[in-house]
Amino acid sequence: MPRASGTCWPSITTDGIDGLARLTRISDVEGAGDIVGNAALNRIVQEAAEHFAAGRPDQADALCAEVLKAEPHHVPALHLAAVAAFVTDRAADGAALLNRVFDIDPGHPPALVTLGDALAVKGEHEGAAAAFQRALRRRPDDAGVHNKLGVALGELSRFDEAENAYRRAIALDAQLTRACFNLAIVLAEQGRLAEAEDAYRAVIAREPIYRGVWLNLGNVLADQDRLGEAVSAYRRGLGIDPDDHGLLCNLGGVLYRQGLLEDAIVHYRRAIALAPDNIAALRLLGLVLHEARHLHEAAAIYRRTFALDPADHMIATNLGASLSDLGQLDDAVAACEHALLLKPDHAPAWTNLGIIFEKQEHVTEAVAAHRCAVAVDPSYAKGHANLAVALRNAGEIDEALEVSHRAVALDPEQPLAQYNHAHFLLMNGDFANGFEAYRWRRKCKILSDGDPTFSGPEWQGEPLEGRTLLVFAEYGLGDALHFVRYLPMVTALGGRIILQVQPALEELLRQLTDVTVIARGEVLPAFDLQVPLMSLPRIFGTTLDNLPADVPYLHPDREKLSRWRAALGRETRLKVGVVWAGNPRHKGDRQRSLSAAAVLPRLVMPGVQLYSLQKEPRPEDGDVLAALGDDVIDLAPALGSFADTAAAVAALDLVIAVDTSVAHLAGALGRPVWMLTPYALDWRWLRDREDSPWYPTMRLFRQLKPRQWDDPLMRLSAALAILAAKDEG
Repeated sequence: MPRASGTCWPSITTDGIDGLARLTRISDVEGAGDIVGNAALNRIVQEAAEHFAAGRPDQADALCAEVLKAEPHHVPALHLAAVAAFVTDRAADGAALLNRVFDIDPGHPPALVTLGDALAVKGEHEGAAAAFQRALRRRPDDAGVHNKLGVALGELSRFDEAENAYRRAIALDAQLTRACFNLAIVLAEQGRLAEAEDAYRAVIAREPIYRGVWLNLGNVLADQDRLGEAVSAYRRGLGIDPDDHGLLCNLGGVLYRQGLLEDAIVHYRRAIALAPDNIAALRLLGLVLHEARHLHEAAAIYRRTFALDPADHMIATNLGASLSDLGQLDDAVAACEHALLLKPDHAPAWTNLGIIFEKQEHVTEAVAAHRCAVAVDPSYAKGHANLAVALRNAGEIDEALEVSHRAVALDPEQPLAQYNHAHFLLMNGDFANGFEAYRWRRKCKILSDGDPTFSGPEWQGEPLEGRTLLVFAEYGLGDALHFVRYLPMVTALGGRIILQVQPALEELLRQLTDVTVIARGEVLPAFDLQVPLMSLPRIFGTTLDNLPADVPYLHPDREKLSRWRAALGRETRLKVGVVWAGNPRHKGDRQRSLSAAAVLPRLVMPGVQLYSLQKEPRPEDGDVLAALGDDVIDLAPALGSFADTAAAVAALDLVIAVDTSVAHLAGALGRPVWMLTPYALDWRWLRDREDSPWYPTMRLFRQLKPRQWDDPLMRLSAALAILAAKDEG
């Protein structure tokens, strides 16, 4: 789970601390002729001021020094020399010269402004504000000083006072654009986003190329979730300055929020091309690359960022996550452990470490790491959610449910935690709350990628007379086979029903009455309402007492069944179909699938003929099947579709399978099926049961402990031997 310390470039800050970078005009130097009557000295100071204005502070300083030799108390020369000292990084000299001014004139406004600017540069904003306030006692109508005061007050988060200062500056000088810009900033800081937007637009109306105005307007729009308008503002700014890092990064951030990851990446890359060592941009690029699954490049960017900032524990954590996703688990562990060396209480690093340990099947270590995550941060919802999953995998189901309750209580809007919580509730038989929480699956991007989505109104169970309802399958083939049992309940409500399913199931499911079956990818007719197939249990208020369990609810094609019976009819022994592995891309495949070597030799016994229904044997299975010879007859080449598999299953006496679509198919056909199931992986098999309320003809051979198959395989083998003996008798 990648994390970053931020997603936006900061706004352009207030414009006001300019006294040290700009000329203090000779007209601002009070009493130039009053303090000293020598017009020649005044002309020299005027010449010095012109040098300063032209960017030659050293020459200005030299001329002031000559004046001060002749007249040590010449206030204009002292002040200009102080300004020159500050801008040439001689702060001590500048302070000494200002003190000489204040010895002569304690309330000298230009010197007080210079003092305020110098203090602001040092970060001493209280002192800066006090200096500007003192200056305003003698110059209450100086709009520029009111603006500077506003900046200092804003830095102190005294936003009400800053706003008043800016409004006073604008009242004195309506053309003072920087005060209008600064006013917009303090309005935004106070959360008054609509007013801030109006203020930024007023600046744009007056000066559309004002530095930072498009960036800050875009930020205010983004903060109001007006992402399209924010994109337009950032692009306007880039039209003025294509190399503005802030605009590029914040545009990338808004595009990311819109889900346009590739477009976001383009702008982050542009920002980094302009500033290769910009850590903030690198951090954000790594995060978006990671989420866009450009894992190799994400890892490379994380490494580059970490090289620039070796103390960044978040980047070390993110690097661990990307390496984990790449399958480089040992390196991922090292990265997370390094993050924890930097910050031992960084909960996400503990969580990522726990996830990596789970991938390595180090169950005890995984639970321990997840416990550390919630120990260092008890409010970390994702930590609790991941601990719950690890506890389930360790077989601690009761504690897993308790911890999952804590996770969703801490963050009720976290889709994946809610989805996992639904599994825990359903596994424990709480169907009412479980199916309600199961709705969150549609908000989990990691789960819904590749599944169909439709924008029409979702059906909630109301009568359908005169309307067309689209019911569409999600996830795997087994899920579709499991839940099509609800379609007769839907058709009973009237209306026209369209069922969209995976192409592999279309032929088999055409048998459903009063339903138009269409393969995913084919053109759909018009429909009024839509609903995911797996939402039907919630809509019909399914509980353990009322779930629809009448079987068979699917039937084999008669002609195909006749051919299979003819092909297998000469075999007098018990005819047993076997599936030992599921789709290797399934997230839980390592927990549910077995090798041919682990299963088939145990089932070879007198009175039994084995038939492989395994559609895609894995490479390592080939030698096992070859060694078993005629003890296992491979039917897979003749199984072109699920309609073929259904007919073959119906012609067999028994199906033995791991948790795959073939097990669902056999159950839906009402055929005897023995399923090898993990201790607690899929909610629908509940807990501590050897039967399934969903499939009356199914018998479960469940692990007694997670990841330990010897016991269920031993019990299944013994049960098969007993069944074969009875059949022979």
